[in-house]
Amino acid sequence: MLFTPQRLDRVYQAMRREEIDSLVITRRQDVQYLTGYRCAGERIPVACIISENNQPQLIISEFREDTLVGESILAKVHTFSSSLSDDWYRAQGHSYWKAIVDALNELNLSKGMIGLQFDWISVRELDTLKNSLPDAGFRDFSQHLWKLRYIKEAPEIDAIRQAVNVAEIGVRTALEIVASGKSEDQSSLEIESAMRRAGGQQRGIRAAVLSGDRARYPFAQPGTHRISSEDFVVLDITVSHSGYFAEIARTLHLGQPTDRQRKLFEYVLNTMKVAEKMICPEVTFEDLTKQILRKSGKIFPNSTLIQPLGSSIGLDLREPPYITSENSFSLKEGMVLTLHPTGFAPGIGAVKIADVFLVTSTGVENLASLARETM
Repeated sequence: MLFTPQRLDRVYQAMRREEIDSLVITRRQDVQYLTGYRCAGERIPVACIISENNQPQLIISEFREDTLVGESILAKVHTFSSSLSDDWYRAQGHSYWKAIVDALNELNLSKGMIGLQFDWISVRELDTLKNSLPDAGFRDFSQHLWKLRYIKEAPEIDAIRQAVNVAEIGVRTALEIVASGKSEDQSSLEIESAMRRAGGQQRGIRAAVLSGDRARYPFAQPGTHRISSEDFVVLDITVSHSGYFAEIARTLHLGQPTDRQRKLFEYVLNTMKVAEKMICPEVTFEDLTKQILRKSGKIFPNSTLIQPLGSSIGLDLREPPYITSENSFSLKEGMVLTLHPTGFAPGIGAVKIADVFLVTSTGVENLASLARETM
């Protein structure tokens, strides 16, 4: 369980600042962050209630109760029944919200200010809470919770390191098995299999071998397309360990790259080098982005780079804050970032390089060890 009691202390401080008496957390990753409970399924309902003078309350489906055996969960557990007859979307139906309301009543929190994740509940669900708790007030706590997650604790950083190790196994496997004439999906399946054998978790494993222009799209999926010796091949690897993500990407060329292809590769490679040198505490994401774009070179226009250039990473693959020129937030020691500059030029192709970095007191530590010069 990657959880420390000090984490709740920070949550309580934020609640006091916002004059919130209790939190109802309905997003799976945040439930894990606040209770240590790792829900295995994307669509399986889960929630928790946090209040300063009570033990955290974990709300799970009765079908998931057996998964708690052997788990170190810092919470009192409430279960609810799942019914196929629910007229709502099944993941968060009537019985789910009834269990939450019952727990709030049990804790005498039904008349206070309740913090919610407005970006994670529907209007109908909010109306249900308002009708069930007519004396309560409701306030959005989403952004405050994200800010609490910006700085990673030592156990979280260790989990990300472990995920990076598995992702590197995926890249090394790709360097061995990706070949001209082989299909993208066949290659991707072989890489995913190697990562699972190395301890990668089902949730989050993605080995995308992408050739041609499609490689520029975020989260593009490999297809039956045969890999050509004339195109770039992007190896886009993500994996999770204990719920925490890592991302590593490299770009290959299986033939003789043209002069323009080589220049695009060097442009993206230099972007990554510039970014790594610029990362240090108190630099704003706005300044970081502007410096990267200014110093990456003039061979290609800045529009060649697809933004954002990166983001925080942790229980989510993409977490705020994002590396963009509109973000005035500053880098802090303990942040973990994924930098994933992707360059695309029509008629030339797409290049992507990604690594995971830890912001330290003096600069940055690259958590990956693989060479980026793959051409």
